[in-house]
Amino acid sequence: MKLKLLLATLALSISAAAMANKAEDAISAAKKAQKEAAAVGFEWTLMGKMIKKAEEAAKAGKDKKAIELANNVIKQGKAALKQAEVAKTAGPRF
Repeated sequence: MKLKLLLATLALSISAAAMANKAEDAISAAKKAQKEAAAVGFEWTLMGKMIKKAEEAAKAGKDKKAIELANNVIKQGKAALKQAEVAKTAGPRF
């Protein structure tokens, strides 16, 4: 019984450490997406705020929430890049 408890505790510790790395990786990728969007002039207004919230969530140990927020920023970054591509050909159609 004690061995099972010890193994369960060890597994939780390892998964928590892995989750922390994933949160940091997700936040890092979100920052990269934000920079790419800003480089083409289409950074969306909430990207920076969402990254800050993700960093706060990661600090508070809420890694799942941090990853969720960071992934939303990454999606916004991809959408911003698509928006920049479409804007190149935007104009009146007569």
